[in-house]
Amino acid sequence: MNSEERRERILRKAAALFTVHGYAGVSMNDVLVAVGGSKGTLYRYFTDKTDLFRSTVEMLIDERNKPLRSFHPSDSDPAKALREFGRHSAAVVLEPGAIALHRLITAEAVRVEGLGQTFFQHGPAVGYTVLAHYLDTLTASGLVAIDDTMLAAAQLYHAMVGALQMRLLINADDRPTAAEIEASISAAVDTFLNGAGRG
Repeated sequence: MNSEERRERILRKAAALFTVHGYAGVSMNDVLVAVGGSKGTLYRYFTDKTDLFRSTVEMLIDERNKPLRSFHPSDSDPAKALREFGRHSAAVVLEPGAIALHRLITAEAVRVEGLGQTFFQHGPAVGYTVLAHYLDTLTASGLVAIDDTMLAAAQLYHAMVGALQMRLLINADDRPTAAEIEASISAAVDTFLNGAGRG
């Protein structure tokens, strides 16, 4: 097992513990017992529990965001392409594991230094950036008129999936149906494109 594989194994074991017990409920010794090996090996990769927790969260979010990071519209029509992005986003953020991770991060962000920034940079900001790049291409081609594509991307992203995600985060409702997800995405895209000068 090489160094990178050993680090990932530690993160996997830590993720299983943190997900069940939260940040406060897990000690470095708990992780050491789960992983095996020496304390020196564990601290060679992570300076303390905060570093380990942030790294664990970063790994989990990066994995979940792969579909968004690699998104390329399969249709040249902006409305269809934006709806496709919305479906990718919904598949990422509305999945039960993603909701559980989001709840964990929200609960611990005040106590764990840098956790909120790690979550934002590796989570929402990835979706905003990918969408903003696509909006840049639409703006350059004259199909829409947008001054701040990053701001517009954040607004559209949350209009598509934000309300659905919130319902799940606070356990206010069951998982939305495919029809509800599609309706939310379509309404957001239609409103956005009309407001951006295409309607």
